Amino acid sequence: MRRIGKWTLVLLCLMPAGASGQWAQGGFGKLWVKTAAFLQQTDMRFDVNGDKVPWLGGVGESDARALYTDIIVGLHKRVDLWVQVPFFDLRFQDATSDLQTVGFGDIRAWIRWQFAQLGGTALALRAGAKAPIGDSPLDAQIIPVGEGQWDLEGFAEVGHSFWPVPAYAELWLGYRKRFEDDESRRQPGDEVVFLAEAGINPTASTFLKTTLDGFRGDNFTVEGVETQNKREITNLQFSGAVRIGRFWPEFGVRIPLAGREFPAGVQYVFGVSATLR
Repeated sequence: MRRIGKWTLVLLCLMPAGASGQWAQGGFGKLWVKTAAFLQQTDMRFDVNGDKVPWLGGVGESDARALYTDIIVGLHKRVDLWVQVPFFDLRFQDATSDLQTVGFGDIRAWIRWQFAQLGGTALALRAGAKAPIGDSPLDAQIIPVGEGQWDLEGFAEVGHSFWPVPAYAELWLGYRKRFEDDESRRQPGDEVVFLAEAGINPTASTFLKTTLDGFRGDNFTVEGVETQNKREITNLQFSGAVRIGRFWPEFGVRIPLAGREFPAGVQYVFGVSATLR
């Protein structure tokens, strides 16, 4: 059951924040905030071979809800601090049990440096860490909201604005180094992370984007022994937003295209973002 909780959790741990990516906020104290809810209910999963199968022979169902708050603060004209705080409501039901856990998950933070602007093309580097803040008990009857170990990660980012056409495209490629959870003696495999996105403003107050994101992980190690278990996922998301004053309410659908050891259901995304300073 703990592995079921991990599957439910980790699918919600890599979310495109919808931020400006490699385009920095543009000065000290500049502030951008987004809060987004992700909802997924499914009785299907990707198994260890990548096949889409019913959960526990068709008697299990995962119901995962997450609220992500992303805060990006300008430290310099081309340097930002980005913090992401998740809150989870995770539930799993089968023929014999009904488990639910609610609480804050692991916090991520990055420093992003936009080191070049070549015409309409921006280049940036981003480095950060995930701190094991969320509860990660060993009790098999509790779904964890944290993974119990630290991560370090780095990204190279490139984006291009097609102005005067109100459109852009961007690409992120990163590497996530994952450390061992000393309590459980479990170490997830390191991961290669990617994101490709394109967006357009049909009008000054509307926005549409398409995002392809995911990662490929190495095998897990448990008590010093490498297993054949690894996690990977590829998602395709379609989103739209409408401006109301300084706020951008947003709705999206996130479709898992392929994966291993993950829930396989569609996610629905609701959010709102704003530049506050």
